[in-house]
Amino acid sequence: MLPLTKPTVTVVGAGFSGLTTAYYLVKAGARVCLIERNDRPGGLLGTLRTEHGLVETAANGILNSARLEALCADVGARLIAPRSGASARYIWRGKPRRWPLKAGESIRVLTGLLSNATALRGKPQETIVGWGQRVLGNGATRFALVPALSGIYAGDEQRLSAGLIFARRTPDPVNQQKPQQRGTVAPAQGMQELIDRLTEYLQRNGAEFHFNQAAELRSGQPAAICTSASQAVNVLREIAPDVSAAFGRVEMLSLVTATCFYQRHPQQPQGFGCLFPREQGFRARGALFNDCLFEGRSQVRSETWIYGGALDPEIIGLPDDELRNVLSEDHARLTGVTQTPLSIHITRWPQALPHYTLELEQILATLPALPKGVALTGNYLGQIGLAKILSRAAQTAAAIVNTL
Repeated sequence: MLPLTKPTVTVVGAGFSGLTTAYYLVKAGARVCLIERNDRPGGLLGTLRTEHGLVETAANGILNSARLEALCADVGARLIAPRSGASARYIWRGKPRRWPLKAGESIRVLTGLLSNATALRGKPQETIVGWGQRVLGNGATRFALVPALSGIYAGDEQRLSAGLIFARRTPDPVNQQKPQQRGTVAPAQGMQELIDRLTEYLQRNGAEFHFNQAAELRSGQPAAICTSASQAVNVLREIAPDVSAAFGRVEMLSLVTATCFYQRHPQQPQGFGCLFPREQGFRARGALFNDCLFEGRSQVRSETWIYGGALDPEIIGLPDDELRNVLSEDHARLTGVTQTPLSIHITRWPQALPHYTLELEQILATLPALPKGVALTGNYLGQIGLAKILSRAAQTAAAIVNTL
């Protein structure tokens, strides 16, 4: 009797979610076919090599874990640790401050955490501002919590869901092991190295790639949908119309990043980067100091400025020359000096992130069941950030394999 042929699992989307989900499917012995609507893998992630240094089109690193280290060792992507001094993170309050709170505000944080020790998770339909004022106090909410979360979620703090952001997660059993290097790490040659090594590994192990194609799923076809919520609407329309309709209500946020290279100057802050509370007069949400973070990024000063999100959607359409003027003002205020950049590289993402609103909390809480053998991976499902997406990709692959 001939052995049964394994069904092919269709992975829709070849961004980071799709590539890592496909990786774990292949490791489990599944046949995999990846369908990507664009002409390259990686999604938002990518690294450009320029005259003055590397330019990341999205994230410049990833929070390390035992799972990440194992995957990178397997596919041949070499991870590097941050440079000495890269841990210094600032929030602007009149100037860059590592601790932006006053004495009374700090005491309020301590008393709030102690008095709410058993109820730190967000309440249903509680906003980040509501949670912060309940637990941390007004000062810490304005000058620490909101800018920190704005740097991650790019959302409107009056609408961000504390229940989603602070929800208790199912532990990843692999990540119970301690990684060799704690904190943020990066591939030695930039994030594109990780995308390339993952793609090559999948191709060597029989995965098929189909670029510039729209996915059309059939009922009963095992599939992992690893796209944004807005793209999942079309993919699910035929096989799960009620889920498709739910994702049609997910609000997406646009982002603009500008990586700038300057001659070095003693007044340039050194460290990881700086976040800017909205009321402090910067249009940027934050700035990363790339040359301070990892070796090999640039021989000159390299900064990536982040704009847009829920409170500044108009900037996605701002002409390049006007964006450069905004950037020049923000940079001069941060450093105290006016510098002409050696070069500027602008990246625009019209639908970069899901908005983690109270409505998204409600959508996920009432999401209809998917057809058997179909699973989702994406940053709109309650976990944002590459490290969390990696863990979810492993869980998604395991769930699909269990149904085959």
